[in-house]
Amino acid sequence: MKGRSAYSSIYRQGSGESSYSQRSSDLSLDEEREHFRRDTERQALLQLEKSRSKPVAFAVKTNVAFDGTLDDDSPVHGYAVSFGIGDYLHIMERYDQNWWIGRKVQVNCDIGFIPSPAKLETLRILLAQNKNAKVYANKQTNSSSKLFQPKKKPGNSNPKDASMDSEDTLDGEEETTAAAPPSRRNTAEAGSESDHQTPTGVSSLVEQERKKKGLLGKKQEQIPPYDVVPSMRPVVIIGPSLKGYEVTDMMQKALFDFLKRRFESRIIITRVTSDISLAKKNVLNNPSKRALIEKSNTRSSSMAEVQSEVERIFELAKTLQLVVLDCDTINHPSQLLKTSLNPILVYLQISSPKVLQRLVKSRGKSQTRNMNVQLVASEKLALCPLDMWDILLHENSLEEASEHLSSWLEEYWAATHPPMKPAPAALQRSIPPTLQRPGGQKNNRTTSPERSRKTGRTDGRRGQSNQDDLEFQQMRQRYDEE
Repeated sequence: MKGRSAYSSIYRQGSGESSYSQRSSDLSLDEEREHFRRDTERQALLQLEKSRSKPVAFAVKTNVAFDGTLDDDSPVHGYAVSFGIGDYLHIMERYDQNWWIGRKVQVNCDIGFIPSPAKLETLRILLAQNKNAKVYANKQTNSSSKLFQPKKKPGNSNPKDASMDSEDTLDGEEETTAAAPPSRRNTAEAGSESDHQTPTGVSSLVEQERKKKGLLGKKQEQIPPYDVVPSMRPVVIIGPSLKGYEVTDMMQKALFDFLKRRFESRIIITRVTSDISLAKKNVLNNPSKRALIEKSNTRSSSMAEVQSEVERIFELAKTLQLVVLDCDTINHPSQLLKTSLNPILVYLQISSPKVLQRLVKSRGKSQTRNMNVQLVASEKLALCPLDMWDILLHENSLEEASEHLSSWLEEYWAATHPPMKPAPAALQRSIPPTLQRPGGQKNNRTTSPERSRKTGRTDGRRGQSNQDDLEFQQMRQRYDEE
């Protein structure tokens, strides 16, 4: 008996030591994970600060809406950039496969983390799965509720019998509900829970309605989340009538001269002779369509010239200066809607046709012969909906119209050129070294028992982790304040 009790006490003592060591190892692993997460977030903050001084790599226009405040799993919590459909984003660099570093082109919008197309595709798949799960849960809930509905009594029964039957029916309902299979009730409860949970998870991404295409309209158009656009949207002035006639050319030249003086060393005014309306996104990416257009348009410039002209505009926009295009062939905003240029469309309007007639007559007989063509073109521009234009210049004098245009471009300049903020002092220091793993530390196994070795390693890691966490919190607080 004594031997058995001694053996059991030894066994219990050993099990206590093993459980203590297991708890301490779990604690140390949790601390390592937390410290690794904080160290990763610290490095992401440093990378975010370095990107402030980097040039814009490229720009995109959004076809989806993303709310980073609802589902923020960005490298630094709270620094995901939210945007709506049709917003413009400046991308500085790719952080990893799921996130870019950039900012929304808007005044007082700071740099942050932008979801990449791969990340948005993952969110879209989760959105579709949640929708399917919600529909399936609703179907099961409806089917289970119909299964246990009471049967209706015939209408020719006596009132007393009806009241008795209703009481019996209520009792039967309670019994049936109590005796219902637990699996169906659990399914209904799960469906109701999923109804409450899915909206919060899926509302971070909003997609456009996909247009149906094909003869029967069964295929849906695949819309990418982003469209690559010039880093600075080019300015295109249209109106008051057709290009190539003296009235239109004279009024647009007056605007060009004013902008050149106002935005000296900040603007590029270039002439475009190619028909850039042919530079549609689906045409440039499809060689067969490009060949068909080249055969049908013998008068206009070839697609190679158009593509080179578009590339030249993209290169000019990389300088982040204002780019103004003096286009010879653009007389209507619909010509540029399907291109990848996404220009700032300016409508130089003459509200009264009589004023346009007087201006045309004042230019001589050669211009008066083509008065009807210019009047028809002016009427077509006046019929365009207002949402097709970015700026509408309807002032009575060119000076007022020029001031209106320049004030709008000043706001756009401020949105694309945010003021440089000094880096916080905590971010200017080097990142503290990461913790070494326990296997890489040297321990004196001969002078201390096993428990003291584990306790010493844990305390050392705790002290270093607390010091790094304190420094990280101070750095994060200063970064948020500045």
